[in-house]
Amino acid sequence: PVPAVLGEIRGTPTIKLLVPKRKARTNKQKNVVDYNMERKADDMKQFALDSMPSFVERISGPEDFEKYKTKATKYGLPMMLVFSESRLVLNEMKYLSTEFRRRVLVAHISLSKKENRNIFFEYGVRGQALITTVPHADDGEEKQSLVTFDGKWNLHRLRSFFEQHALKTEVKSKPKSDEAKKTDEVLQQKQTVKTEL
Repeated sequence: PVPAVLGEIRGTPTIKLLVPKRKARTNKQKNVVDYNMERKADDMKQFALDSMPSFVERISGPEDFEKYKTKATKYGLPMMLVFSESRLVLNEMKYLSTEFRRRVLVAHISLSKKENRNIFFEYGVRGQALITTVPHADDGEEKQSLVTFDGKWNLHRLRSFFEQHALKTEVKSKPKSDEAKKTDEVLQQKQTVKTEL
């Protein structure tokens, strides 16, 4: 018998990929993706790389960048800024954004978007670069220092750079305010009433 989550299998060999739903609260909810390409190593590799989870935030202009900075400040996360001439997110960054999730916030800033040029100028970047902004307190004032990755772009060195500048523990979501707790209680009561009817 085939588990219900896999759906119908019409022939063998069948290749399916179970991917966690991005917005789900638990890892139990899955999306099932069928592999429909040729059974060649290069095609299978490309399918796997394209299906990798990614928590890289794509920046499409100054407004997105401000939202990104606000989110990083709200949770106290160091910002990893990946400047690139390409619109494609590197597979290494997809992996690292997943591995260091809730310990660092990764943004992909593409030069191919004209709106992002001012961000490149603001940080003095030409071409491809990886810059982290590390928040620190200086005389009671919140400041940020910039650190540029100047090594060879391979997974081992990039991972070391992330480990060096990421938070040691994951940031948990902020505790809910009293107002938010009351709203949640009201919603739960409404759901209870609906199920009783």
